[in-house]
Amino acid sequence: MRTMPRINGLVRVLLGLLILAIGSSCASFKPVPIEDVGFLERTESKTKGDLTVTVSVLSQEETKLAFDSKLYKKKIQPVWVQVENKSRDHFWFLPRDLDADYYSAFEVGWKSHRLGAKSVNSDIDRFFDSQQMFFSVPPESVSSGFVFTNRNRGAKWVSVALLGEGRVETFGFLVEVPGFKADYHQIDPDQLPSAEEIVDLDAEGLRRWVADLQCCVTNAKATVNGDPLNIVVVGTDLQAGPALIRAGWTPTASMRGSSVIKTGVAGLFGFGYRYAPISPLYLFGRPQDIALQKARSNVHERNHLRLWLAPVTFEGEPVRVGQISRDIGTRLTTKSSTFTTHKIDPDVDETRAYLTQDLMVSQALRAWGHVDGGSPAAFEEPAKNLTGDPYFTDGMLAVYFLTDVPTSAADVEYLYWDVPPAR
Repeated sequence: MRTMPRINGLVRVLLGLLILAIGSSCASFKPVPIEDVGFLERTESKTKGDLTVTVSVLSQEETKLAFDSKLYKKKIQPVWVQVENKSRDHFWFLPRDLDADYYSAFEVGWKSHRLGAKSVNSDIDRFFDSQQMFFSVPPESVSSGFVFTNRNRGAKWVSVALLGEGRVETFGFLVEVPGFKADYHQIDPDQLPSAEEIVDLDAEGLRRWVADLQCCVTNAKATVNGDPLNIVVVGTDLQAGPALIRAGWTPTASMRGSSVIKTGVAGLFGFGYRYAPISPLYLFGRPQDIALQKARSNVHERNHLRLWLAPVTFEGEPVRVGQISRDIGTRLTTKSSTFTTHKIDPDVDETRAYLTQDLMVSQALRAWGHVDGGSPAAFEEPAKNLTGDPYFTDGMLAVYFLTDVPTSAADVEYLYWDVPPAR
């Protein structure tokens, strides 16, 4: 009887050796040449003087082909970067600006090792080392390679910083990541304002137009009011998108079977789901054009906003009206088809102030002000949204004027239109 533990131990050792032998004999590593993968067909480039930067973000399928490894499953996303330096100055590429928690080449290689395949694993390490974007960009040269970043779905803000003699040049790109079904992919262009419908306004005209907006979003039939309208964003797509994505807001998955199931599972077990779908609310006779969110570590808590393109412009720039609130938990309700709903923080003005700070931190805000929408709700007599959650507000809408020129908070202009009352 005393020999049994020794026999069992010997069996485990033999089985382990057998598994290693099988893994070693079956292991392979066959990455596809990057020119045959497809991501180079949708690169984006920007030039400043004698520097040109080109980038592309690989999809899940492209990553599997290029690296013969399921990096997306490990939450790793390769970003291809090319720097053409036509100057006589030496520059240094700073990958931390792209992702403060990026992965090193050997770290990703180790995560891609095959079980018991020492020779193949050595090839994997050498391959990943050869593919990374190196720090040095010599004069009159072209340098390219990959930065292994944390995975983003839908859209990714790619910031490329180059350090030269006495200067830093930064190139920013908002890149759409293929393979993600976002809610904004479902926009019906025929429902958006036509060129003939759009009215261009000056500052005073915009202020009056915002003041005359309806108080709230509604249900599909516009028979019941919901959450209050409380933000207006003035700026082009290339200003609004980067401003929010750079600040950590993520796109929202479209409402379909797989995303609803994933949300339910995340809610049941307390998981996070950064892209959880957001239910449609209505303004201008249509559901939101885009919804964005900033999620916490579980699906019950997040900040989220909805935006609608307005039938007006400000000095030629698009205007979007929106609603922002903070989800602080979930509860049961008979007013939803899923019998559950997020509970919002009743202080919706606080969440409006949060977005103001976010836009300042992202250095995308050049001016802002408040307009009195005329629909306050007191703490003692709160209003209610479509699912019955109470909220209180001063009735103000924050109007944000965006810029693509980095602007520090100290240089942001405050417009003294209507100043919110002190509490």
